[in-house]
Amino acid sequence: MMTHNLFRRPKLTLACLLLSTASAVAQLGTLPKAVPATATPAPAVPSAADSVAHKLDQAVIASTNGDKTAAVTGLNEGVAAAEAQAAISKGDFKEKLMSQTGALKQLIPGVASGAVSGNMLAKAVSLVKMALGANQISSLLGGGGSLLSSAGALTGGLNLLKGGLPSLGGQAASTGGSLISTALSGVSKLGGLGGAAAEPAVKQQLGGVLNFAKGIL
Repeated sequence: MMTHNLFRRPKLTLACLLLSTASAVAQLGTLPKAVPATATPAPAVPSAADSVAHKLDQAVIASTNGDKTAAVTGLNEGVAAAEAQAAISKGDFKEKLMSQTGALKQLIPGVASGAVSGNMLAKAVSLVKMALGANQISSLLGGGGSLLSSAGALTGGLNLLKGGLPSLGGQAASTGGSLISTALSGVSKLGGLGGAAAEPAVKQQLGGVLNFAKGIL
């Protein structure tokens, strides 16, 4: 009888082990599955063009508030900085930037006298900002290299273009907004695992944005 019990106990132990293993496997099956990472918008990287745009925006605010002295000072600083940007540029928008900056510069005496303000000044500044953004994107594309490390700078350039759309109004603003939104979505994928695969499409999207900017500027 004793011998019989000795042979039965290992069987019971083995059965318990098998039951415990099956229970553990069942519990593992209920664990939440990992959610695949999704691309997030690339944060804009502050650039010299953003600094110029900020100076010009502050000048417009000063003009709106009736502070002609501050407006003129801001415009002169912004124009000088934009001209410096154009001077070192090699992209297709070098001349566009020079042209829009020159047009804004001609308005400064009118701002000083009070003859120029409001929408006229705001639109001229918006066109310079758009030229700055397009020039930044064009310079990055013109290098011929990979854009995978340039998502932040591209986002900054697109945002400058986007910021100038309200002054255009109408169908131009609608068309430009659609093109820029599509490009921003594409650029956000450059930093992800599928960045290299997305790059050709992103270049085409950016090319469409630049063609639009050429028509406006």
